[in-house]
Amino acid sequence: MIPQFEFAAFVWTSYAIFAIIVAWQIIQPILRRRRLEAEIREEMALKLGESTDDPNP
Repeated sequence: MIPQFEFAAFVWTSYAIFAIIVAWQIIQPILRRRRLEAEIREEMALKLGESTDDPNP
């Protein structure tokens, strides 16, 4: 039995699009978490900086 290559381009393109979408679904939450953690660290640094800078020593 000889495989038909009529739809090979469609099939491999579909696999590639699927792989890209799955990779994006994995990478996106990781990037979002890093961004949120950086924002939280920045806010904490600002709060700690404000609390340690006492105007009346």
